[in-house]
Amino acid sequence: MPESSFPRAEILAAVPTLFDERGELDLAANIRLYRALGDRVDGLFVAGTTGEFPALDHGERIALARAAVDTAGANRVVFHVGAASTRDSVRLTEDALALGVRRLAALTPYYLPVDLGAVERHFAAITTAAGDAHVYGYLFPERTGVVVEPADYARLSETTGLAGAKLSGAAADRFSDFRRALPEHVRLWSGADTALAGVVRAGGTGIVSGLSAAFAEPFAALADAVADGDADAERAAQARADAVLAALGGSPEGIKNALRQQEIGADTMRMPAPLTGPGTDAAIARLVAAERP
Repeated sequence: MPESSFPRAEILAAVPTLFDERGELDLAANIRLYRALGDRVDGLFVAGTTGEFPALDHGERIALARAAVDTAGANRVVFHVGAASTRDSVRLTEDALALGVRRLAALTPYYLPVDLGAVERHFAAITTAAGDAHVYGYLFPERTGVVVEPADYARLSETTGLAGAKLSGAAADRFSDFRRALPEHVRLWSGADTALAGVVRAGGTGIVSGLSAAFAEPFAALADAVADGDADAERAAQARADAVLAALGGSPEGIKNALRQQEIGADTMRMPAPLTGPGTDAAIARLVAAERP
């Protein structure tokens, strides 16, 4: 007999930004990736951490947003507008809205130390510019140096109109604390790809998953199994998802390596990153072969 079922998790593929061998934006390869993902995931998370957003200029980010909207449809795109300056985040928001984007994510300020007042003003400027579009805060304390406690985020959501949050790193580790602190209508995603089952059972909306950009099927199967309450199918899908994490390491360079081996773009990183070695290459090759339809 199936166990109690839960709502099906929303899987947003945190897509990498694909470059050519010279490090220039390869728009055709990015479009090919968006098309390949198709309905294998529930949407695309564009120009986030996996997308190397700090290394993209404004025009490149908007070009990616346009390509994603044209390929997947506006309602299936979450476009990241986080930037080091509020001015740049607002400009990205305005230009994305002009393309039809209706869902936005915004990282907290980063690099310079900030207090909660600065975080609130930053988010408020973005939500004001966004109007009736949905804006989700993005908390990643290891990358930004900014820690926002669950109760503080609940207050920020109320005062600024944030519709949800993507929680990564240490924030994702406290997913249940955020869920308890926030009203039910505030949607929450975890950046911990393989934690999908726990996220759903804790009342979350789903995951923002870089790994699913390279291997969507294990995560879709896991979402289906949890929603159906099928414990055997969940164990099998969880093992597949764990194998993806073990091979790719959860890094943009690992994800790009896997896509290259599937003939989707080059594995060029614009941001400095460790090189993948022969052992990683071989492990990813075995996974590509195992997951091939």
